[in-house]
Amino acid sequence: MLFRQTLLYLPAQVLGPVFQFISIVAWTHFLNPTEMGLFALAAAMQELAYVATTVWFTLYTLRYHDPNGTEETRTRFLDTETAVLIAASIATALVSCLLPLFSNIEMTADLAVATIAYAITRGLVTHLADRARTEHDTFTYSVFQISWPMLGLFIGLALLAWLPPTATTVLWGYAIAQTLSLIVCWRRLSFGRHPMRASRDALNEAMHYGLPLVLGGILLWVANNGLRFVVEWQQSAAAVGLVTVGWGMGLRVAAFAAMLVTAAAFPVAMQRARDHGMAEGQAQLERNGILLFATLAPAAAGLFAISEPLVRLVVAADYQDVTIAVLPLAILAGAFRNLRIHFGEQVFLLHERPLIPLWNDLVDAIAGVAGCVIGLWLGGLPGAVAGAAAGAGIGLLVTLFYGWRTYDFTFPLLPGLRIALATALMLAAVMMLPSRPDVLHIALAMATGGIVYAVALVALYPELARKLMGLALKTRET
Repeated sequence: MLFRQTLLYLPAQVLGPVFQFISIVAWTHFLNPTEMGLFALAAAMQELAYVATTVWFTLYTLRYHDPNGTEETRTRFLDTETAVLIAASIATALVSCLLPLFSNIEMTADLAVATIAYAITRGLVTHLADRARTEHDTFTYSVFQISWPMLGLFIGLALLAWLPPTATTVLWGYAIAQTLSLIVCWRRLSFGRHPMRASRDALNEAMHYGLPLVLGGILLWVANNGLRFVVEWQQSAAAVGLVTVGWGMGLRVAAFAAMLVTAAAFPVAMQRARDHGMAEGQAQLERNGILLFATLAPAAAGLFAISEPLVRLVVAADYQDVTIAVLPLAILAGAFRNLRIHFGEQVFLLHERPLIPLWNDLVDAIAGVAGCVIGLWLGGLPGAVAGAAAGAGIGLLVTLFYGWRTYDFTFPLLPGLRIALATALMLAAVMMLPSRPDVLHIALAMATGGIVYAVALVALYPELARKLMGLALKTRET
């Protein structure tokens, strides 16, 4: 079931993050470091706005929304959702204007309007994509996940042909793309028409489940974005622009690898727990963790191996030196954090104990920001990223330890060692190839790494290879 659902979600999980990665690189050729820093800080404020205003209901939707429920239950949910989204959009506009409170940035009228439009449409797209996922509507989910990063890039590039190369122009490109995706998917999703009939019981239930996780989301936002604000506070927006390229690339690659397999993973574990008991649901989480590690480890190791020639090839010259210095550390931070969120913490969500991830998020946020401040003082921008990575590693260790103590939840050791061995073989093969900043040598390195890793996995997991081949053949026949 997990493999089938993963394959259905694969196009969205691949294309969306790929275009996000491409966008980070593309903007280095149009925006100077100061404008890149402004764009990064505005995007960070959008993430904060979404976490503060909407994510509590999104988490409730993922956990409790039953698309097969009665008509009365479904109508109640949709009316409540509409009310929440209206209120959240208003609150998002207010939160988006708080950027000057978190930095030394002067918020012009043009930048404020673009940031608000970007934040509101992005929040709506994010929530509705997750609702489509709970309803097993892979088409709508895919449209939301693919359209905004892909169209946002193309529309942004088109706007830059007529408008000044500023963060405001880029933000409008994404806002327009997100609006178009909402229009396209409007008819495929049902919406509540009577927000004044929002259910108090549903709101109370959503708050009881989601608000502790909102606090965790804010702490996670601090862990992911604290680096940018610390750097801006200590140095400048231009320094944020310089460091954000490598930081963003590393986090995007880790998130991309994780989301290849996590879109369907937790819902499958929840279904197993409902149908066969909590022990089977927890066992499914452990299987999910193996699949997560099997995608995350080679992605992180592969990018590390080709990071310097890749950066020399695709990133603008002004950003190259800092990006090369921080990218391997950013990859490590992203890998640690995704393992914690998509594996370590999910056992607590399965057992409906959302306060425990909150404490883990607090550890990650404090350790990450403290590490960033100390690292920036001792080693400049690379030191700041190293400190943030160390904080993410501490957060992962604390989460895994508590999961083991509380529910005897552990990562299966033998499968993990097999995957680590396959990754090491892949890394050794890539490192033996010549490292040159051209398309041919980078493509050769990627192809070699992929082949070596696949062959190693087949040798180490022959039974899994047979199962995947049978699933692929069955999918092709249907």
